[in-house]
Amino acid sequence: MAAYTPKNILITGAAGFIASHVANRLIRSYPEYKIVVLDKLDYCSSLKNLNPSRSSPNLKFVKGDIGSADLVNYLLVTENIDTIMHFAAQTHVDNSFGNSFEFTKNNIYGTHVLLEACKVTGQIRRFIHVSTDEVYGETDQDAVVGNHEASQLLPTNPYSATKAGAEMLVMAYGRSYGLPVITTRGNNVYGPNQFPEKLIPKFILLAMQGKPLPIHGDGSNVRSYLYCEDVAEAFEVILHKGEVGHVYNIGTKKERRVTDVARDVCKLFSMDPETSIEFVENRPFNDQRYFLDDEKLKDLGWSERTIWEDGLKRTMEWYTNNPDWWGDVSGALLPHPRTFMMPGGFERHCDEGEKYHDESFHFSSTSNQSRTVVPDSKTSGSPMERPLKFLIYGKTGWIGGLLGKICEKQGIPYEYGKGRLEDRSRLMEDIQNIKPTHVFNSAGVTGRPNVDWCESHKTETIRTNVAGTLNLADVCREHGLLMMNFATGCIFEYDAAHPEGSGIGFKEEDIPNFTGSFYSKTKAMVS
Repeated sequence: MAAYTPKNILITGAAGFIASHVANRLIRSYPEYKIVVLDKLDYCSSLKNLNPSRSSPNLKFVKGDIGSADLVNYLLVTENIDTIMHFAAQTHVDNSFGNSFEFTKNNIYGTHVLLEACKVTGQIRRFIHVSTDEVYGETDQDAVVGNHEASQLLPTNPYSATKAGAEMLVMAYGRSYGLPVITTRGNNVYGPNQFPEKLIPKFILLAMQGKPLPIHGDGSNVRSYLYCEDVAEAFEVILHKGEVGHVYNIGTKKERRVTDVARDVCKLFSMDPETSIEFVENRPFNDQRYFLDDEKLKDLGWSERTIWEDGLKRTMEWYTNNPDWWGDVSGALLPHPRTFMMPGGFERHCDEGEKYHDESFHFSSTSNQSRTVVPDSKTSGSPMERPLKFLIYGKTGWIGGLLGKICEKQGIPYEYGKGRLEDRSRLMEDIQNIKPTHVFNSAGVTGRPNVDWCESHKTETIRTNVAGTLNLADVCREHGLLMMNFATGCIFEYDAAHPEGSGIGFKEEDIPNFTGSFYSKTKAMVS
């Protein structure tokens, strides 16, 4: 098959770990290629990962979400994209057990948006979809031959299930619409820049702090690890030599138990593994082994170059020289991290190296995309230590409009939320983008033209007034934000203790007693 030569490549998630190494390699090796990077800068991505390419004229960075169909279509057309390398995904298994819907939204829906944009524009000559070895499920412990590309997919956790689902969509668009797709499935990758929720950087950072290395279960689980530069080379080969419609495993025959990895890290830091390793509760399901057959990729001319000892040493040296690359990652270093436990969660503050207005990056933002406002480090403390900034929901309502006018009159910075209350991910984006100190909720369904409307639209009413309000309250709780909820007095009616004309009013602690309208019922549920 003739070698493929791209012109304009869109790399999704390229401020993340693996994709940043691929992007930097392509930018460095092929100055004639235009590389457009699309990344929403989630907690595990950083513009600093693209530092080696920041002065390159063939790099263009766009902050945005692959789930935005308008943005994706706009980029494909205006940048004349002919090739997509799709890395963007939620990837951490621990997080998928605690926040599986985010994985479905990002990994399946996001991929679907990209595929549909490719179908509509009709200009893509290669769509390289990046998947994982975990879609195969657990490999038999006594297997001497790894899973090959035609092996059955048997995912065992929410993360791998969403990646398998995304693969099915990719395959369907290839068969139904003739989209020129290629899929890759890779072993674990390690090296510089990786967010320390993953095993090797977590162990290294903990060892740097003299803390014990936590191992899930008994540590007998077996994994295969490839150094990031070897993986970047694999994607370079697949880009140019991969055959449309095919799947390629990116793997290594060299396997290691988790305990062996921990002992090797202890050895690098002259730590006693007997006292430095601790065994903790296992995951809900922890696959024992992943093992790949990578002969198909080797036939294209790729082979692993970096031996384990050299790669691990290089990785250790990088983290030792860049201990603050990710800022405060104490939440990620927990034995069982969850995204919402991590400092700042999805609203992790960016430092000076990540400010989006940096002229050395060709930053692009479309009108329908919110740009993140990055606070100076001196104002990134607790809400009481920095100037007030209000996030207000209910812009089109009477109370919401008054709140904005009051803020303007008193000189208090404020912005109206763009997300709907029932859409948790959009609420998270609002908080990430606006960085408020307080949240005011005056949004709600009151009926059109009056509350009688709610009687025949109960689903819409309860979705916003109950589920939406609780959703916003929970998001504010996760981010340590005070939420002021504007409710209603229409949850009370006169009774024996509060007779009409008596002047005796209901107090804040009184239980709602009016159920004469569905609107009042929903407001009472969250009072």
